Amino acid sequence: MDAGIVVGAAVGEAAPVPLRRSMSTAPATASVPLDLVLTTPEATSVALGDLLTHRLTVVQLVRYFGCLPCQEWLLELDASAPGLADDGVGAIAVGGSADYQAIWLRDERGAALPLLLDPEHRLRDHVGATAPLGWRMADPRGAAAYARSLAKGLRPQRVTRDSVRSPGVVVLDRAGRVRWQHIGTRIGDYPPLDEVRAAVAALLPDTDAH
Repeated sequence: MDAGIVVGAAVGEAAPVPLRRSMSTAPATASVPLDLVLTTPEATSVALGDLLTHRLTVVQLVRYFGCLPCQEWLLELDASAPGLADDGVGAIAVGGSADYQAIWLRDERGAALPLLLDPEHRLRDHVGATAPLGWRMADPRGAAAYARSLAKGLRPQRVTRDSVRSPGVVVLDRAGRVRWQHIGTRIGDYPPLDEVRAAVAALLPDTDAH
């Protein structure tokens, strides 16, 4: 399950931060720059640091906002967001595309958590999640994930160029440090939300409350 990994620091830098991580296709860097710019579906620029207002923030890495398993996990995260906020944990979703699909999720499906776009995948660069799925897109478990989402009443949206991206979840602290992550290895490979909640609960005692 989760492994405790210490990310080293160079001389003169802050002390290393324990990184708790589940399955991952690539190692995470120690942090994501707070000045990394994301955009809202209306093309308003937002610095990542302005979104990290809680002690910890759960960041869903969306393949694209029309992806069925991505929609399903996003709506589960959205439903859990008020309870997470009570514990000092924020929640956002970041995808490479598409703005109109994010608007649909917000306006038609009622998603209230911030939906952000990162078309150049800079956030993914910092957490080691840029490698395309490639042949793993044919994994039958991905098709099964789509079927489960369809059975729950979700409907696919237009496929975009970002269909090749991996799903993932990253937990950041206020400084942008990566504290836990899961980078999926196939379509629909998101961790159970209970696993993410358990991870943040374990991290909170070691996280600055101010």
